[in-house]
Order: sequence, then C-alpha cells, then structure tokens
Amino acid sequence: MRDVYDPAPLTAAPLPAAPLTADSLAAWREEVSAALYAVTCGFEEKYGYGPGENAIHPPEAGDRAAAGRLAAESAAFAELALYYGEIGAVSMGGVGNAYFLHSGARALDERIPLPEAGGTAPAVLIGSDGGGILYAVGADGGVWRSRRASEEAEFDRITNDLAEFLDLLRRSVHRFHKTGQPGFV
Repeated sequence: MRDVYDPAPLTAAPLPAAPLTADSLAAWREEVSAALYAVTCGFEEKYGYGPGENAIHPPEAGDRAAAGRLAAESAAFAELALYYGEIGAVSMGGVGNAYFLHSGARALDERIPLPEAGGTAPAVLIGSDGGGILYAVGADGGVWRSRRASEEAEFDRITNDLAEFLDLLRRSVHRFHKTGQPGFV
C-alpha cells in the first residue's frame, strides 16, 4: 500500500474491460486500499461521525475453500472463485451509504434463487450496501442488485461481470473521496 494517497495517477474513468487475474486483483486491492485510507483521513471532522471500518481483508482458508467449491460448481462463477482466492471480506463503511463485500466462506452459504439471471445454479450473495440493498452474482456471471433491502425483492442486472462491478466500486471510492458524493453502485 502507498504511504501517501496520490489521486493524480488514479482516474475515476472506467478501466478497459478485461478478465480478472491475480495481478489485476492485487492492483485493485492496492489502489482501493490507498483510496479508502484517504477517505478516512479527516472524515470525522468533515462529517461529524467516524468512518467505520474501511479495509480489504486477505482471504482466509475458508474463503479459499469456498473459491474452489464455486469454481467446481459453475463456469459462471469462475471470476468469483478467482476473487475469493485473492481477497477476503471488504468493508467500505466511509464511502457513500457504505459497501460491504462478504468473505468467500460467508457468500458460499448465502445463496438465493435469481430467475432473472437464468441458469440452474442459485445466485451467490456477495454483499450489500449500508441500506441493505443486496448484490449477487447470478448464474449468468453478471452482478445483480436488489431493488429494496430484501432477498425476496426483484433484482436488476448492474454489470456484465464481477470485473466491471469491482471497477464500479473502485470508481465509487475515488468519487466519494473527491466530491463527497455517493458512488456508481
């Protein structure tokens, strides 16, 4: 992680579409961790309350085991399996309304039917925002967002894949740091 957050080389523009790799996830983790650190500096003075936890945790053994099970279950979960092999739980308590990505072990146990996404495998609930809106990876490999804070809510597709979703989160952290406005997710 960088010692000092320098937004000059970082852009809020979307990154070109590319499949996830261990290297791209390491770069995402480093950039977003630095941006989260920058968000927390002076946060309480600016907003009048603490920023909560803002951290990207490394995967634990259970997360890596979950990654293997997801990879074996469906080709649609290949990116998700790679992600959980490299990254654990993510907390962005100080960004917008907050964003939380579950650990792989937790996500494996939180499955829901998502007929909107097609396929036979249940969707994997990967996280939520601070208001309880849910995010899931469907059998089509896309990331879906609930319309309200409920597993029974209808879901809308927000990205074609996990890489695009992670880029939206990255851009959201930068946008919040720069403007104080909530992100794109």
